[in-house]
Parts: sequence; structure tokens; C-alpha cells
Amino acid sequence: MWPFLTRKAGRTPEGKTTIAIHDPREALLYTYWIERTPVRLVLPADMLRMQGAFVYDDTHPFVQALREGPACLESFYQRFTPGNIAQMYGLRPTGCRGETLPPWELPWTMRHQRKPPRGERGLAGEDGTSFYGPATPRKITLEYRRLCKVAAAIRKRGYQPDRHADIHGHFMTDGQDVCFFVNGGKHRAAALVELGNTHVPVVFRRRGPPVVDARTAEQWPLVACGTMDLGLARRILQIYLKGHHA
Repeated sequence: MWPFLTRKAGRTPEGKTTIAIHDPREALLYTYWIERTPVRLVLPADMLRMQGAFVYDDTHPFVQALREGPACLESFYQRFTPGNIAQMYGLRPTGCRGETLPPWELPWTMRHQRKPPRGERGLAGEDGTSFYGPATPRKITLEYRRLCKVAAAIRKRGYQPDRHADIHGHFMTDGQDVCFFVNGGKHRAAALVELGNTHVPVVFRRRGPPVVDARTAEQWPLVACGTMDLGLARRILQIYLKGHHA
């Protein structure tokens, strides 16, 4: 039997099997899990990425905002205002296909309609997006209040994903390095890091692949349809693997 399956795994009230991951490459083995009981993987926090390739560590804009206040978040939205996907990832323009796509695009996602992120909690899309600027004062206030509320709840009662929902997403790899893209729960992940947690529990997103692999980039939707050059798509994934520090 594989060594990673000999570990004692915890079982939650909701029926999830919780498994601690120590070697990031080991985490990919669980994308092949077929048993009825789903798994919750406890990953090193610095494996997690917010869209934009931001690493969940002390440099993350949400973690900094929790520690230093709303002015820190306002500063992030003022200085990080990419106009296209190349600027989003700090890439020098070379004229290849896809460089001028909107900053919120991802080469490995398929949608019937490719639309920008919608406004949240009563705000319009024009108020801004959580992972880059510019953002209106209303958006900044909303994001900061959400962060503070989540952090306060975890500080008071502990993190209870079985009650409130898991942080979910998918793995990304090039065959050597591995990271985890957070699709849902970015505020919870930041709060856990700010509160001193070195490991964060996550689950696989129900929609979409459990892992995005650079070795299959030819099949990524934006590449396959000719909207983005293969080389650009792979460079973006490499930035996620390396991680961006705000």
C-alpha cells in the first residue's frame, strides 16, 4: 500500500476524511480519490493562491489589511490596476495572442459566456473586483468588513468548515511544482493565515477539473480555440506556481 494511505485520517461529522499534506506533490494523488467519502486536505498555507497568483502569506493584501487596517487594502486597489491579462501577471508585451484579454480571464476555464466578475452583495461590477483594482470606497469597505467579520468569527469559535462551508478550488502543476487555486473562500483563507495558521483545510471544487496541468495546456479552452498563444498560457501558470507577493 502507498505510504500516504497508511496514515490515520480523521473523519468529520459531515463524513469528510481529513488528511494532512506535508509534501505538496503528494497532494496530487488525492485527485484520483474514488471512494464515496470525500476528502478534505490540510495544505501548507503557502501552497494557496488567490486569483492574480497572490500567495497566502504575510504579503497577501487581505492578510495585510487584517493586520494594518483598511488603508492597506485601499492602497492595494490603487496601485494594482491591470488593464489586461499581461499586466495582471506582470508580463512584458510581445504581441502574442491573448495579451490584451481582460485581467480576470484564465486560460484553463471554459464558460458558455465569458463575462467579468459580477458585483457582490448589492454592489455593481463597476464597483470593482476583489482581486485587483481599481475599487470604489463602497467595494473597499465591503471587502474589509467581510474580512473582519470572518476573522472575528474564527477567533471566537474556531474554524468550522462543516458548519459554514469549505475553502474550495483546484490544484495546478507543471509536473514538478504544485499549488492550490482558491475558487471560493478567499476571505476565510486570509483570516486563517492572519490568525497564525500554517496549514489550511481545503476541498476540491465541485465544478471543473481537480487539477490544471501545464503539460495539457494545448487543451485549455482559450488555447484550443486560438484565443491565446500556448506559450503565454503556460507562462501564466508558471507565475501561479512561483506565486506573487503583493
